Amino acid sequence: MHDNRTLIRGDNLEEMRKFPDACVDLIATDPPFNSKRDYFVPYRDERGQEPDSLVKAFTDTWTWGDAAEETCRHLIVEEGGQIGATIQGLQQFLHETPMMAYLVMMAARIVEMHRILKDTGSLYLHCDPSASHYLKIVTDAVFGNKNFRNEIVWHYGKWTNVTNQFQRNHDIIFFYSKSENHTFNKLFNITKARDAVYERGWDTNRVDGKSQLIVYDREKAKTKIESGQYDNIVYRTEKKGAAFSDGWLDIPILNSQAKERAGYPTQKPIALYERIVKASSNKGDLVLDPFCGCGTTLMAAESQERQWIGIDLTYLATGAVKMQIEKFFPQLRDNVTITGTPEDETTALQLARTDSRGFEEWCVTHVLKFKSNAKKVADGGIDGTYTFPIGKVKGRQAYGKMVAQVKGGTYTLSQVRDFRTAMQNEKADLGVLVVTRKPTQGMLNEAQRSGIYQHPVYEMSIPCVQIYEIQDYFKGILPKMPYGVKQLL
Repeated sequence: MHDNRTLIRGDNLEEMRKFPDACVDLIATDPPFNSKRDYFVPYRDERGQEPDSLVKAFTDTWTWGDAAEETCRHLIVEEGGQIGATIQGLQQFLHETPMMAYLVMMAARIVEMHRILKDTGSLYLHCDPSASHYLKIVTDAVFGNKNFRNEIVWHYGKWTNVTNQFQRNHDIIFFYSKSENHTFNKLFNITKARDAVYERGWDTNRVDGKSQLIVYDREKAKTKIESGQYDNIVYRTEKKGAAFSDGWLDIPILNSQAKERAGYPTQKPIALYERIVKASSNKGDLVLDPFCGCGTTLMAAESQERQWIGIDLTYLATGAVKMQIEKFFPQLRDNVTITGTPEDETTALQLARTDSRGFEEWCVTHVLKFKSNAKKVADGGIDGTYTFPIGKVKGRQAYGKMVAQVKGGTYTLSQVRDFRTAMQNEKADLGVLVVTRKPTQGMLNEAQRSGIYQHPVYEMSIPCVQIYEIQDYFKGILPKMPYGVKQLL
């Protein structure tokens, strides 16, 4: 079994099959919805192929292929039982359509989720109306209709330009338990008194001639408490309201400026999954998200003192989770284990040959620790960017920019020239070209033509263009990087 705080890069079906039976307390996940849309996040289709139209697209569009056919056969013949009969019936109705391809992909994974859950465990399956009705049939077949607990409606406000129908402003979250003996902690709405005490976090009073500080929010009242001018302090607690129902209207959708925003267009708010984690697990329990994306479930689990494991197919996702950990839990930045990534030169080169896009993401997010350029639109081939602070100039913070490009196969002298041009277009100070093959002397000469970057604070000289062989990574050698922040007068 994996340790706490583990990110697994790989196919979640294959990875869950490695888990022992009954080892997970809670699964809360937000899988693809079969929305028939493209997103600027990488994701493979059910045949293991990347979409053709966008260089780095999360394509939530499914097609029937050999993998779907084999998975369908496996569910009907080898799994059999209720799920086999259900898939057979759905196939007669839906035929070999994109929806059927999506459902067999999800059905195989729901079977594994059921197996690895403890008897006290639960599944929360996030979806939207595009496929929720079919997913409920499939999940009923695996978990049993008697273990269906709730269809939670998460309603959120957003403006759309719908003219011929009502606005679609909700998602569905199916809540299933493994058995009747499942963990469930009843949660209540909080009644917040709209008085001066609550709004300000504090108020003052006098009782029998003595000064009294009344406090709701200890942080807001901290300075007043420390002043020592009050004879006594009264802490008020928020009153419990009614228990939560299956309609959640109090958690808004993430806005573009939210601190937790990680760049995923389908990202959900951490507060939504904190409620799930609180309700169906206890401190120390193990929470799994097999479609972890940028790690919303994992952040919620960490904040509630649960253990967690996340699985995702892309390096972009594991890199995003690491960035979220560093943002919200910086003390844990070295406590996250990532598996399924290259461990030596041989596996790195194999990844470059078999999955060029995965190799690119690994180089950018894990080797260089740059921000991945997911859109790849008119960028001249820039795969990653690193913005580094260099200190204050005339009272204002100054920054430099370093960009990266990855070549997992053969590359030419003209491509080195093109990279230099792309750097100029991006107004980058520095660039690193990551390669798997030794550069020729002509390529090295071309790189040297860009000159030397002189750090404005420290006595540091860095080649403006570096050609970095990935083999050096496993020798402990990294490209030269700018460092340090210092006041510039």
